[in-house]
Amino acid sequence: MDTGQRIIQLRSQRNWTQKELAQHVNINVSVMNRIESGERPIKGDELTAIADTLEVTTDYLLGRESSTSKNSMQEQENEFIKRIQEKVPEADAMFRDLANLPPEHIQDVYDYLLFKKSRRNNAGQTR
Repeated sequence: MDTGQRIIQLRSQRNWTQKELAQHVNINVSVMNRIESGERPIKGDELTAIADTLEVTTDYLLGRESSTSKNSMQEQENEFIKRIQEKVPEADAMFRDLANLPPEHIQDVYDYLLFKKSRRNNAGQTR
């Protein structure tokens, strides 16, 4: 599904016409028509305005993520933190500021902790 199709789908879910979305975003309806049909590339400021109006991320509109939730990154971060707390409870005191890290760093921390834990467990089994 391309950007135009995603916009059409989200607009339809709100029962909005092209004209209504164009008014919300403050662009001409003919421009909205060409964006949705793929005849015209979407500009950065238009992408941001449409995403904000439809309450999704720009990455969702561009097809870079599958979730429509603007909170999906926060949800992902919270999931990583929860997994770390469950799998490596002793790390909690060390990583109180974990929520301030970007998601890819949180994933790296999680992967590293599991790696270290598995090495520790494997070392204990060979003794």
